[in-house]
Amino acid sequence: MTGAYNKTVLGCGLLLILVGGTRPQTPAPGASNQTPEAASQPAVPAQAKEQTPTQVYESATVLKSITRLVVVDVVATDKNGAITDFKQDDFTLLEDGKEQKIRVFNFQQPHPNGPRAVALSASKPPENVYSNIARFSTSSALNILLLDALNTNLPHQAYVRDQMIRYLQKMPEGQPVAVYTLGTKLTLLQDFTDDPEVLKKVARGIKSFVSPLQDNPTGGPDTELLPAGLADSGMISAQALDAMQTFEQERVAFQTDLRIAYTINALTSIARSLSGYPGRKNLIWVSEAFPLSIDPNMELTGNTFAGTRNYGPQIAAAADSLIDAQVAMYPIDARGLVPSSVFDAANSGRDKFGRSMSRPDRLGTAISNESAELQNVHGAMQEMADRTGGRAFYNTNGIDSAIRNSIEDGSTYYTLAYYPENKNWNGKFRKIHVKVNRSGVRLRYRLGYFAVDPTLFAEKNHKQQDSAFALALSPDSPIATGLPFNALVLPPAEAAPNTVRVNFGVDPHAISFEKQADGLQHATLECTVQAFSAKGKRVRGELTTVKAALKPDTFSKVMGDMFPCQQAIDLEPGNYYLRLGVRDTRTGLIGTTNAKVAVASAAPAKP
Repeated sequence: MTGAYNKTVLGCGLLLILVGGTRPQTPAPGASNQTPEAASQPAVPAQAKEQTPTQVYESATVLKSITRLVVVDVVATDKNGAITDFKQDDFTLLEDGKEQKIRVFNFQQPHPNGPRAVALSASKPPENVYSNIARFSTSSALNILLLDALNTNLPHQAYVRDQMIRYLQKMPEGQPVAVYTLGTKLTLLQDFTDDPEVLKKVARGIKSFVSPLQDNPTGGPDTELLPAGLADSGMISAQALDAMQTFEQERVAFQTDLRIAYTINALTSIARSLSGYPGRKNLIWVSEAFPLSIDPNMELTGNTFAGTRNYGPQIAAAADSLIDAQVAMYPIDARGLVPSSVFDAANSGRDKFGRSMSRPDRLGTAISNESAELQNVHGAMQEMADRTGGRAFYNTNGIDSAIRNSIEDGSTYYTLAYYPENKNWNGKFRKIHVKVNRSGVRLRYRLGYFAVDPTLFAEKNHKQQDSAFALALSPDSPIATGLPFNALVLPPAEAAPNTVRVNFGVDPHAISFEKQADGLQHATLECTVQAFSAKGKRVRGELTTVKAALKPDTFSKVMGDMFPCQQAIDLEPGNYYLRLGVRDTRTGLIGTTNAKVAVASAAPAKP
């Protein structure tokens, strides 16, 4: 875990005092009775149980981590549109060319008069109780609209906003949408709703964002680095010009590195936020996008490979996070139909070094470079769509139609699931192939998955897992729902006027338990409380590691109720925002939520 955290490792034996009635398949919140002191604390009120859906742990992420079930959503279309009459026997599913037995099969399509997306609990949660459990239930696939301002200039942002409003004018009922924007941080503007009026109000209120990681965020011609004609006059040596070109290429590559890092983190955070929701989710990413690679220097300066980058591994990792959360990517190029800037009327006829483009070799190189960059961008969009089972839209000015088609495409689908016959979890990529016994059908589904043993992944990637947990605990990250829990935040008591206690009740069905030679069920869970000031500055953080070794009867009780954990944190008087987090250290599953607490000043002592 990155950062400074106080870690308390508890013994392998865990004493559980269950409070209230049991509720199978539901994480019932309660106090963590790890010590006599903890046992004296009140439990989370029973009313909090009403917020918990009975199948919250059956998300694709949890199924993969706990049971190794591989979930494959399949969109089937022909020339007439979506196909809705397939049965399980019509499908053949293969992994690396070998047929697999389909263990789960169902079909999902939107219903025009179906129930709207609603909160799972209309009642107000009990005071000081906070939760990360999925809050919405719907009969349709969930849709997430991500407006990417980090990688999109201002004119295109304005065009996208107008196109979004145009789509919402004729938005069909029963298709819930959430809206995010991406600048230097990811922001949730609107949680899931299928109310067009609410979404239109959000769309009209979206403010333009000037990206600090674009050379020309306002659009128009690029800035020339040298006066016109100076480089062609011979007044600058070839060696100096070559050095300037190399520096410029490295600068652009470094800037792109930052854009990639911000964007990948945002996509991963969205996947983590959606992982607790069962069923398919469609992520509609409207962006000018970023390149899959930066080609070697095509102008043959002194360093032929100056600025060379390949972002394939990062994109593959982000796609894998989306796949685990059952999210399909639908990238849309915010530029629409992209003409060549070389022949644009606003083009000065010079490159960024002030050199004339009238020479045939320079003109040809500029056209070739621009074409290669556009292919890289569209290639990245296509790869993300193909890997996750979505669809990419580019070279079209109808962005509103692309949004509509994305939602329609991802709302009618078949879900197939299987346990792989190959039990060798060697970390290699396994290709998935789906066939049907009918001609003229086009199938769209995930390309495959990495055969990583989820219970060993965290052990082999400590730094990666710690970095992921640190990102999830950032107040700017969306709430992570992969490991569901409820938490009761207890303000300081008179005996300890600065100590805030948090009692976690974690869904045991999402925790990876392992029965070992001693006959006990073992699991390791981390729970943490991070305190931030009103201005968002981190003040303090505390983390506890619970190592549980449960006897059969205790394990049975836990699985029928909750897994407890308690964390205390000492804070000076003031108002604080808390980021509460839990992590299963064997699978890497993460859950987070936000809370708040006020620490009052100690009363003066009586004379």
